[in-house]
Amino acid sequence: RYFFNTLSNEVYRAARYGNPLSLIIIDIDNFKKFNDAYGHPQGNFILSFVSEIFKKNVRNTDTVARYGGEEFVIVSPENDKQNAYVLAERIRMDVEKFCRPEVNKDIPVPVTISIGIASLPDDTSDAEGLIQKADEALYQAKREGKNKVCCS
Repeated sequence: RYFFNTLSNEVYRAARYGNPLSLIIIDIDNFKKFNDAYGHPQGNFILSFVSEIFKKNVRNTDTVARYGGEEFVIVSPENDKQNAYVLAERIRMDVEKFCRPEVNKDIPVPVTISIGIASLPDDTSDAEGLIQKADEALYQAKREGKNKVCCS
């Protein structure tokens, strides 16, 4: 609910002031298999660990929220698609770098993420369209082999 309220407010502000707004949707690759193999406590650890990576990389004006089981969103006001891509790629690389058994003994196998991005006004003019376009970009990243950032 917080995410939807925030997104709605930011879409309104972006339209009113003519500023860009980007939405980033992140999915932990193969999370169900991971959870089934290593259990829910380990899955919860991964969710917490990657969410800390997200928070470390975003600006104070960005909003990070859990969107589903293993999906997260970042609402990034006054951030165009090119800058959102840079942010998303930095997050993807940090997850790939730090979510490995060689780096963190509490992580049994490497964890990666796939990311989709959509932006106002380039891709759509409303919150629903932004979610749809970012989700489509996320599924493109999944289709193209995962551990990837795709833009709408």
